[in-house]
Amino acid sequence: MKDFLDELEDELSGDSRTRISQEKVQVSPEWNTQKPEKVAQNNIQKRSHNTSLPQKQYKNTPQNRRVTQQGNNDEKTYHKYGRKIIEFPETKFFLPTLREGYTRYIPIGGNNEIGAKNMGMVQYGDDILLIDCGVQFAEPEMLWADYSIPDVSFLTKYTKNIKWFIITHAHLDHIGALKNILPVLDMPVLYGTKLTLWLVKKAITEVWLLPYAKFVEIDAGVENTTKIGQFQVEFFSVNHSIPDCAWLYIETPGGAKFVHTGDFKIDHTPRLDKPADFERYEEIGNRGITMLLSDSTGSTTKGFSMSEKEVGDTLEKIVSEWTKGRLLIAAFSSWISRVQQLIDIAEKYDKYIFLSGRSMVENIQVAQKLWYLSMKPWTIKKLTAKNTESIPPHKQIIITTWSQWEEFSALQRMAEGKHNAITIQAGDTVVFSSSVVPGNERSVAGVINKLLRYGVKIITKADAPVHTSGNAYQEEQKIFVRLFRPKYFMPIYGDLYFRTRHAETAVQSWVKESNVLLLDNGNIIDFAPNGSVFRSKIKVPIQEYVIDGNGMGLTTSHVIKAREQMMNAGVLVIQLTVDKKSRAILAPLRLETRWLVYVDEVRYLHKVIIKKTREIYENTVKAVPDMEEKDLLRILRTDLEQFILKRIEREPMIIPIVTMV
Repeated sequence: MKDFLDELEDELSGDSRTRISQEKVQVSPEWNTQKPEKVAQNNIQKRSHNTSLPQKQYKNTPQNRRVTQQGNNDEKTYHKYGRKIIEFPETKFFLPTLREGYTRYIPIGGNNEIGAKNMGMVQYGDDILLIDCGVQFAEPEMLWADYSIPDVSFLTKYTKNIKWFIITHAHLDHIGALKNILPVLDMPVLYGTKLTLWLVKKAITEVWLLPYAKFVEIDAGVENTTKIGQFQVEFFSVNHSIPDCAWLYIETPGGAKFVHTGDFKIDHTPRLDKPADFERYEEIGNRGITMLLSDSTGSTTKGFSMSEKEVGDTLEKIVSEWTKGRLLIAAFSSWISRVQQLIDIAEKYDKYIFLSGRSMVENIQVAQKLWYLSMKPWTIKKLTAKNTESIPPHKQIIITTWSQWEEFSALQRMAEGKHNAITIQAGDTVVFSSSVVPGNERSVAGVINKLLRYGVKIITKADAPVHTSGNAYQEEQKIFVRLFRPKYFMPIYGDLYFRTRHAETAVQSWVKESNVLLLDNGNIIDFAPNGSVFRSKIKVPIQEYVIDGNGMGLTTSHVIKAREQMMNAGVLVIQLTVDKKSRAILAPLRLETRWLVYVDEVRYLHKVIIKKTREIYENTVKAVPDMEEKDLLRILRTDLEQFILKRIEREPMIIPIVTMV
């Protein structure tokens, strides 16, 4: 019988770069024929790109030819990995000398943000180990840039020392910047669990980097130590909102013993992962932990986070009682356990599931291929208008993505009536099985208001327990501090407020207040062999870099500042055509404005501005006939700015153009 995976090729056919079809994926035999418990449990499985996600199908295009032809004028435009990449500017900063036997830690990203740009580094001797590499989705001050990435400009001179990248789990705030930063750092080896690495491979396939990447797969459920350079590293399982997450135990020859939590929570009844393994956590804590680096995302919430089972029970109740209209579940595409719960519920109550959103479709396909999901062949159907019309509305469960920061997310398109397969109707119910990312409250309210106009019913976690956090609350954080009993405690993943609250929780549990390390991005701490800590007065110069299309720049750059000025007050372009010798104006001045004047004032204000511009120009060239053009443009711009501010109290970007003929 033809199932969902057979139809996936059509679902993804809009973009061949991200297509993951069964025809092109070469999967090792045990992944196709055996369930996970039957697969040989090798703690480290080295897999080349030939046995993983599909490589880019290279064509003999002019673009690909010019990166391989020696001596071509365009060759410098492209990196040796076969694609155009961002380039961090050279920096004069050098890391301070690390004393013999000392171990260093530097937070590179995530310690001044909430759930974004997570990245850190551990150094011993000449070896550097990197942990995670996430993105931050565009903040309002980034003005139309796509996202921001960690600043690794200081590391570009140390690529020979950086040979390992450990990834704790596959959320974008931990893996999203790899496609930008891996080639910059000369493609270090990536260590991670099976699902994590597959989703990393999917991401870097989109930018043609997969053939150059190297992976080492780790089973976090097996107690084993991996030697990575001079580091001894153990992965161990932890609960979160995506399967196959790992904590890290890192030990150096200098005696430093770190535990890095990644993101975590305690769940005694998870749907996919195993429950929290407290015996193993306690055993690791008995080794004498030098420093615990712990996720601060849930540090402001008291109590315990809710189990995924309670969410599943609530969703089952909603599905079982709903007898009219379609049920739309808005969830994050990485919440694979939530999808499994809905698959179980749909099969129990004889309903069908449709997936909406490319990331949702791709993630579920990868999870199913790796045996993280199980389903009957007919449970999930391809989302088309024809398929939905053939099934009674009350038999449909539509799981849709909804990126709260993205105007083109599937739910957003539905709310605006722009979805190609779903038209929202009165009687439908939309369940927001997710939380609101801080700062996105207004955009979420906007989507809800648009949906309500169709006559739909809205259910959020304020109405019923339809969502739980993937991050530990205060009481869970206390438990782990007591289990690991670290000498030093560093709250990570959060701005100063979240990290301070986490520090207070740690002090209440075990840690001395003087041993709390509140580090910003770029701070440097070194641990001596005797366990004491040295806080360097030197700080890595971390800046805010944004990815904007195919380019990169600083949030303080002239581009962002110019966008801000145009957004706030508009732009004015005025052109003068003058005689090159006499400097006399030869033609009427041409004026264009955008977002500056309203319809009822256009004629009057344009006339006034043209008159003033002519006056400024003529007075200037009369006083200094041989003035250089750049000085003339500066005077025109400055005097017009003062005139417009005084006349209409607005400060547009002014672009004068003087054409000499």
